[in-house]
Amino acid sequence: MKRISIVAFLMLALAACGSPASVGPFMSPTISPTISPTVTPTVSPTVSPTHDAYSMVSGQIVHRDTGEPYPNAYVRFGWLVNASYEKETHTVTDASGRYEIELPAGQYQVTAGDSCDLNAGFTIVGKAPDDITITVPGTSEVDFVEYPVTPGGDLPGVC
Repeated sequence: MKRISIVAFLMLALAACGSPASVGPFMSPTISPTISPTVTPTVSPTVSPTHDAYSMVSGQIVHRDTGEPYPNAYVRFGWLVNASYEKETHTVTDASGRYEIELPAGQYQVTAGDSCDLNAGFTIVGKAPDDITITVPGTSEVDFVEYPVTPGGDLPGVC
């Protein structure tokens, strides 16, 4: 009970002083005892997309063996917010294997997949298999080719 009374007394004494510089040697004059309710975290535009400019990114996914459109595949765009947190957005291809999405400016890792067919692998046309980074604006079209991960394999997904 004595601790609560002492803490309450110190808080009242600090509030009565008004100025952080007058509270004594234990507080820095640059520290304010009040907390601003409008603290807004800042994010570097080189790490995360900014919402200043949007650009359209589109493309098509086709089967490698036949060249036929690949409908109902997802295309995922992910970006790092910081070293341990990633955000993402995605879209789905239509009946002609095409997709279109509007994205804020930034750098993205783009991948494609099919939750109904776990044997479907996807690569970006014209890029090395491990090169999945695009910059927006700058990249307006990202096409994919689907290939079987295990030829002749049947790995159904959740559908």
